[in-house]
Amino acid sequence: MNPTTLHKLLLARSLYHLAKENLDSASGIRLSIGCNLLQDSVESFLLAISEHVNAGVGQRSDFDKYFELINSKIAPSELPFRSRLLALNKLRVNSKHYGLQPSKSELAPLLTTVSEFFDEVTKSNFGKAFATLSLVDSLQDGEAKELLREAELAFDSRGFEKCLTLCRQSLYVTFEWPYDAQMFNTNNPPGGLAAMASQVPYFARNRTYIDKNVETPTDFVMYDHNNLDMQLLKRGIDSVAYWNVWRLTPEVYRSDPEGPWIVKNDFRKFEAEGINDRAEYVLLTTTEILLTVDRDRSQTRSPDYRRYFLELKRDEVPVYSKASKSSAVKQTTPPGIRKLYCDYNIVGLDEAGVFWHVAHWEDDARVDGFVHEDEVGP
Repeated sequence: MNPTTLHKLLLARSLYHLAKENLDSASGIRLSIGCNLLQDSVESFLLAISEHVNAGVGQRSDFDKYFELINSKIAPSELPFRSRLLALNKLRVNSKHYGLQPSKSELAPLLTTVSEFFDEVTKSNFGKAFATLSLVDSLQDGEAKELLREAELAFDSRGFEKCLTLCRQSLYVTFEWPYDAQMFNTNNPPGGLAAMASQVPYFARNRTYIDKNVETPTDFVMYDHNNLDMQLLKRGIDSVAYWNVWRLTPEVYRSDPEGPWIVKNDFRKFEAEGINDRAEYVLLTTTEILLTVDRDRSQTRSPDYRRYFLELKRDEVPVYSKASKSSAVKQTTPPGIRKLYCDYNIVGLDEAGVFWHVAHWEDDARVDGFVHEDEVGP
């Protein structure tokens, strides 16, 4: 699909949702605004279809001519709902040019007509549901993108429950996993880089708190709401949109990136009534959130990631809690392990040489702390 065509279709969808928000109001002004936005969404959609079939609809073409020009290109097929959409255009003209307020009873069925029009024409021209048109292909490759692809396919086949679940999983791998408290559900919780990477609130990083508050696997996700809201703000993400998706989708959890997903089958969130509209909103909004994340990442500059290591001269060397030999010895290195991952070195606090900070989480061993330079070498 031509990128400009896709842009017009996505604009039509955004205008439609803005129209829907205004038409939910009883205010006369908002009904007029909703009527104009709904008509604008139809015009944007028809311009996209015209571009797709080379119908030659121009900026000055009358609205009724849109149908004639497009129908001439898709004959013997015809665009559906022509009379109903012309009625919408008449309401818009009366509202915009003559100040006549449309009634909610007139606009409500037209909202349904426009939705059905978009979906039917999109399927006949592009082979997919209108709601699944998105910029997912523009996302950076990764698990979140693949989950959203699956969500699109699920929506297209009317698997709305699956669509909601997959969208939440894409948010989990993007935002939620650092709030997993399971690593602290032990009498010997981790420190070092693992603890630093975690976003779990400090008051929750202990077994007592976890035992008291975790009743199901999804309870291991313990938000620091202030921290997450600040992250959303920094990235330019609409926090209202994020929490809307969070409320509309089921809680999910997995203890390991390679492990199975656990889904909280919340009956209220899977309620059949209105699930189509909820899934459409969630799919669109999740995609927009992840696109914003990608834009933020593309503007951020940092060194390329790589892993560094040091070699020890002997087994069982002391690992200090600080860059100082006078600090407590946290542990000694496990027997047989002489190659440790590290991330930096620095002159010690007591100026007694250089210390290497090790953060090793492999070989069934956890080593975290500072090793003196006398222990490092072939």
